[in-house]
Amino acid sequence: MQPMNTRSNSKLTTLVLGSLAALTVVSVILFPDKAFQSSLEGLTIWWKLVFPAMMPFLIMTELLIGFGVIQGAGVLLEPLTKTIFRLPGVSGWALASGLIVGFPTGAKITASLREKNLITRTESERLTALSHLCSPLFLIIVVGVGFLNSAKLGIVLAVIHYGSALLTGIAMRLFRKTGSLTTESAELEPAESKFANRSTPVMKQALFTMRHAYLHDGRALGKLLGDAVTASVQTLMLIGGYMMIFSVLINVIHISQLTAALRPVTQAMLQLINIHTDTTPQWVTSVLEIHLGAYAWSQTHGLSLLAQIALISAFLGWGGLSAHAQVAGLHQQTDARYSFFLQSRILHAVLAFTLTLLLWKPLQLLFTDTEPSFLWLNTTAAHSTASTFPLNGESAWSLWGPMLAQFILLFLIMLAISTVIRAFRKKAL
Repeated sequence: MQPMNTRSNSKLTTLVLGSLAALTVVSVILFPDKAFQSSLEGLTIWWKLVFPAMMPFLIMTELLIGFGVIQGAGVLLEPLTKTIFRLPGVSGWALASGLIVGFPTGAKITASLREKNLITRTESERLTALSHLCSPLFLIIVVGVGFLNSAKLGIVLAVIHYGSALLTGIAMRLFRKTGSLTTESAELEPAESKFANRSTPVMKQALFTMRHAYLHDGRALGKLLGDAVTASVQTLMLIGGYMMIFSVLINVIHISQLTAALRPVTQAMLQLINIHTDTTPQWVTSVLEIHLGAYAWSQTHGLSLLAQIALISAFLGWGGLSAHAQVAGLHQQTDARYSFFLQSRILHAVLAFTLTLLLWKPLQLLFTDTEPSFLWLNTTAAHSTASTFPLNGESAWSLWGPMLAQFILLFLIMLAISTVIRAFRKKAL
């Protein structure tokens, strides 16, 4: 395994983390009561939504990598990921996890794949950007039902978010055609092609790759499980710390009246789309932390519903600097560059805003007549909590089981598409 050059990345991460820590300390000294309330708000979101939703999947990911299951599944998913996104098959797990669990799960899995030398630097950058998605749980239940009092609007946001993410992935594939065939990856072959014999059936290739990866890892079950739990808890503690820091910073910015300096910029940008309401606090909050930002936009008065949904969609694509910092922290031990991730977030935000304007009327017609129902969505309970934030009552502890079912269904669909692509390839030959 080739050593990775992480010096510049570590310096940047250290500078960012040090600055955030210093600002947090200053804010706690100057505004102790507000700092306590804001940090408690960030902690509540993390504990009730993020921790229970991500914990099972992070542990499962570490175990599946250790057992070689992801490497074996990469053989089966290779036609789909390579054809659409120019990514190796092992990236399928990160894509599915990012779609179902939400950010920063995709970044964590991608960092693990890169640290184990299963993907190249270019592939890790593209995969991190592509798998940085909001979960259906957050879009439909939290934002749609909890913030906007409508599951229909949550589904509209989900359609826009995932559609613009797909367009972003295709754009990255077209405009950056470097992939696993570049000189950078000359010494690194994807795991699914390195050990498998192409003349053997694909299932045997997958089993062979899985067994080789498991033997190469060499850890016993007890050791592997302990490492998986430890790594997952450390990751979640890192994420929780970022959320608390940015919650404090948001309140400090509002209290210190720094939003007044930004008001001319935000008003000028909104006037371009014929919006004259002062939404500077919402902009600041959304740029820094997307959970709090989505709630702030949902409570904004003086905006049309179209403008409200378009701006929420754009900032959901942006993700918030808190999530950006989480991604940078998770990739601290890899050589992935933050600049590519930043560009992809800006592109996703622009595409989401544009797509909302273009698809608003068709989506309205689609969801006008019937209210969608889900077996795992208690609409009555969710509506009763719409006036509070974060959501009270049912937490994500009772929802990750259905999320796992969605994940398995999505993975089976990806596998079916890969099988069809592989069949067409054989027929063409």
